Amino acid sequence: MRSHLTRYVLRNILYNEPLSHARCLRLPASVSCRPTRPTSIVSNVTTRSLWGFSRKPKREPGTVDLDPGFGEMLGLIQALKVGMRPPPLPVMIEAFNSYFRARQKSPTPLEEIQAIYALKTYKHVQQYKDNLEGAGFSEDDLQVALKVLTNKPGDRQFESYKELAELIFEELKERRPSDLSQEDTKDFFGSKALLPFIQVLSQHGASLKARGLIEEYWKSDLESGGRIPWMHVLRGFAKENNDTELLRTVDIMKSCGVPFDAKAHQTISIYYAQKDDVESTKRWFGKPIADQGYPTNHAKAFVLRMCIRQGEFEWGDAIFKSMLERDPDKRAWNIIFEWAAAKGKGVDEIEKMMDVMVRRNEEKGNNARPDIETINGLVELANSRNDSYTAERYMALAQKWHIEADAQTYLLQLDYRIKVGDLDGAKSTYNQLQSLEIPQNKDVPLVSRLIVALAKARRQDYDAIMRLVEDLAQRKVRFEPDTVSALCLLHLQKNELHDVIDLLQTHTFHYGMDQRAMIRNVFVEFTLDRSNDTTKAWDSYCIMREIFQETGVDIRTRLMNEFFARERSDMAYHVFGHMRQKSLKEERPTVDTYVECLEGIAKARDSESLEMVHNMLKLDTEVEPNTRLYNALMLSFMACGSPVRSLQFWEDIIYSREGPTYNSIQIVLRACEVSPFGERSAREVWNKLHKFEIEITREMYASYVGAIARNTSMDEATRLLEGMEAEIGSPPDASTLGVLYNAAPGKERKSEVEKWAKKAYPAVWEDLLKLDQSEGWNGEMNFSIQRDIAV
Repeated sequence: MRSHLTRYVLRNILYNEPLSHARCLRLPASVSCRPTRPTSIVSNVTTRSLWGFSRKPKREPGTVDLDPGFGEMLGLIQALKVGMRPPPLPVMIEAFNSYFRARQKSPTPLEEIQAIYALKTYKHVQQYKDNLEGAGFSEDDLQVALKVLTNKPGDRQFESYKELAELIFEELKERRPSDLSQEDTKDFFGSKALLPFIQVLSQHGASLKARGLIEEYWKSDLESGGRIPWMHVLRGFAKENNDTELLRTVDIMKSCGVPFDAKAHQTISIYYAQKDDVESTKRWFGKPIADQGYPTNHAKAFVLRMCIRQGEFEWGDAIFKSMLERDPDKRAWNIIFEWAAAKGKGVDEIEKMMDVMVRRNEEKGNNARPDIETINGLVELANSRNDSYTAERYMALAQKWHIEADAQTYLLQLDYRIKVGDLDGAKSTYNQLQSLEIPQNKDVPLVSRLIVALAKARRQDYDAIMRLVEDLAQRKVRFEPDTVSALCLLHLQKNELHDVIDLLQTHTFHYGMDQRAMIRNVFVEFTLDRSNDTTKAWDSYCIMREIFQETGVDIRTRLMNEFFARERSDMAYHVFGHMRQKSLKEERPTVDTYVECLEGIAKARDSESLEMVHNMLKLDTEVEPNTRLYNALMLSFMACGSPVRSLQFWEDIIYSREGPTYNSIQIVLRACEVSPFGERSAREVWNKLHKFEIEITREMYASYVGAIARNTSMDEATRLLEGMEAEIGSPPDASTLGVLYNAAPGKERKSEVEKWAKKAYPAVWEDLLKLDQSEGWNGEMNFSIQRDIAV
C-alpha cells in the first residue's frame, strides 16, 4: 500500500504547491495564502485518535449572518464599484423589499452602512426603472421602507436615512391618487407618507424642512392628526440645539390653532433642563399650559434633577412644595423622596418619610405604599452620584419593607457594581436577572459592559464570559461593537481563531464603517504587538484581510512593515501582494507603498520577493515611477546581490525629468562599490558631480573611496582620503576609515590599509578599533559600520 507521504507529495506536485510540514518553524506564508485550492481563513492541522477511529470532524467557519436581501444589495454595490454587470432589476427590487419587510418584523434601526446600501440600491432601480416590464416598487413597498426608517438610531444622525426617505416620499407624492375623497387622501398621504417623512427629517437634523412641510400640508392633510407632527419637530429642534427655531415653532403652532399643552410644555422644559440653562428652564416651566393644565411629573423630575446639579434648591423647593400641596399621587411621592435624598437626607430619614406617606394615605383610605418603582428611583439617583454604598443601602431598605426587586432593580445594581469594579458582585446580580422577564432586551447594554469588563480584567473568568456570550447568542441579540472587540482580542490571545471568525461573520456586517473600523483596529494592534508571536500575528492579519476588506492602503502598509520588522519578508510580500490584487484604484499600492516594500526587501535581502515585486511594478499601469522609486529599486537590487542591475536604474534617473537627489548619488556610489569594475561608473558619477559643482557630503565621499578601493589600487584610495579635508572641508573620521578598510579585498590589502591609517591618522584609527567587528562570508574581519541610506 502506498504511504501517506507518497500521496502527500504527489498531491502537492499535481497542484504545484510547495512541500511543507505543519510544525516547520519557517513555514512560508504562501502555503496558507495560495489561492489554487479552496481554503478556510485559518489553517487546520489534521489529528487522529489512538486507534484511528472517531476522528473529530473538521470545524468550518460559520456563515455570514445577513438580513434577507442584504447580501444581494451588497453584491450590487460591489458590482457597480468594479464595473461589472449588476444583478437584474427584479432581483434587486425583491431584495430591497425583503430587507425592509424583515426589518419591519424586527423593528430595530438601520446602521449607517445598511442605510447607504439601501439608498444605492433604490437609486439604481429608479435609474433604470423604465426598462422594467412591471411597475417596480409598489406603494405598499415604499410605505414599509419609509416606516422602517422612522426607527431612531439613538442620538446619531445619518444623511443616508434622510436622502432615502426623501426619494421615497417624492415617489409617493407623485403617485398620490386624485380620484379619492379628501378623507381617504388624508389617510393615504398624511399618515403613511407625510408623517413618517416628517419624523425621519426631525430625527436626522432637518427639522426646519420638516416644519415647512407641516405648514404646507397642515390644512390639507395633517390637521386631523393633531399635534403629533409638531411634537416631532419640537423634539428635532431640541436635538439640534436650535433655540431660535424651537421657540418660533411654538409661535407657529399657536397661529395654526395647536394649543400649548402639557406635552409641548414638557418637551421644552426638559430641553432647557438637560442643557442646565437655569433661567430658560424657569421661564418656560412657569409658562401657562392650555386648559389650565399642570406640568407633567416627568417634566418635574427632569427640572428637579437640574436643580440638584445646579444647586437651585430654593427654586426647586417651590416645585417640591407645590407637589405636596396638591395631594401627591404615588408617582409624585417618588419624586418627593428623590428630591429629599438629593438635598442630603439619609436613608434612615427617607424611611421616616415613607412612614409618613403610608400614614397619610391610610387616613384617606388609600392603600398606596412605597414600591419597587420608589426604590429604583432612589437607587438611580445614587448611581448618578457614583454612590454605590448608598445604593446598596436602598437595596437593603427594599428588603426591610418586603419590597421584591424587579428586573430594573437588578439592572441598576448591575450598573453600579460594574462601575466600581465589583465584578463578582456583578456576576451574582446577573445570575439573579436570569430568572426574570426583561422587556425589550433592556439588559443587553449592561451585559455587554460586563463582558467587556470581564475580558479586560487582570484575572479573566473565561467560563463566566462564555456563559454571558452564550446567553446573548441564544437570544439572537446583536452584540455591541465594544463587546465584539473585547471578545475578538480574548479569542486571539487564546488562539481560538474559529471563534473569532464566527463572531465577526455573525455581527460585523451589520455595523457602520466607524464601528467596523473600531473592531478592525483590534486586529491591527494585535498584529503590531511584538509580544504576540509571528504565527498569531499572521493569523490575525489573515482574518482582518478576509473580514475587513475595506481596510485602506495606509493600514495595510503598516502591517507589511511590521512583518518586515519581524524578519518575515515572505509574509510582508504577501501583504503587498494582497494590496496589488485589489480591483479599486484607491485600495491598490501607491508609489510610496512600492518604496516602503522595496526598502523592506533591501533590509531582508530577499531576492525572490524583489523579483516578484519588480514584475508587479512593470505591469502596474497606475504607478508612474519617480526618483524615490528608482532609488528604492537601486537600493534593493544592490542589497540582494545584483549591483549591475541596480546601476541600470541610475540611467533612468539621470534621464528623467525629476533627476537625481543626494540620496540617489549616495546609492549609486554604494552600488559602484560592490559592482565588478564599479570604479568606471563611480568615476563617471564623480566627474559629473564636479562638473555641475554639486556639494559633496561625507557619506558620498566615503562611498566613492570604497568603490575605488575595492576595484583598483589602494594608492588612489588613500590619496583620496588624504585630500578629503581639502575637498569637502572635513578630515576622515572612524566611519570613513572603516569604509576603506572593509572595501579592501584580501587580508594583504587590509594590512596595507591598517599600516597606512596608523601612520596617517593614528587617533582616528584608535577610534575605529573601538567598533565591533564581524566575520564576512569570505572569512575576513570587517568593522560594523552603520551605513543606512534613505531613498
